[in-house]
Amino acid sequence: MLASRTVPELVCPAGSLPALKAAVDNGADTVYLGLKNDTNARNFAGLNFDDTTARTGIRYAHERGRKVLMAINTYAQGGDISRWQRAVDEAADLGVDAVILADLGLMAYARGAAIRNCACTCRCKAPPPITKP
Repeated sequence: MLASRTVPELVCPAGSLPALKAAVDNGADTVYLGLKNDTNARNFAGLNFDDTTARTGIRYAHERGRKVLMAINTYAQGGDISRWQRAVDEAADLGVDAVILADLGLMAYARGAAIRNCACTCRCKAPPPITKP
């Protein structure tokens, strides 16, 4: 019996709304985007998303059956992680399918944000605690 072959997923960056639409229209299964702030490693003039363009892009991708990831791919600076937490909250509020995190300290916060923003019918639960052998 031949093993089934898994087709790789095409994941494309989207630095702007036109780029997101082009990626989706040309076959991307998933796109990833970042906000216009320092939580995004590619925070360059003329690129990235504010709340309005992110909502428009996410809706465009989801209407076509594609997934959207948000890159929160910088590390919290100076002991103040509130901007990064707000970025996680915004990602959840916008309805992205997942976040790409650089700062591992945000993982527990991001998991909580996902659960807080989960629809009432979703049956999310925290993972079991890690126990030492």
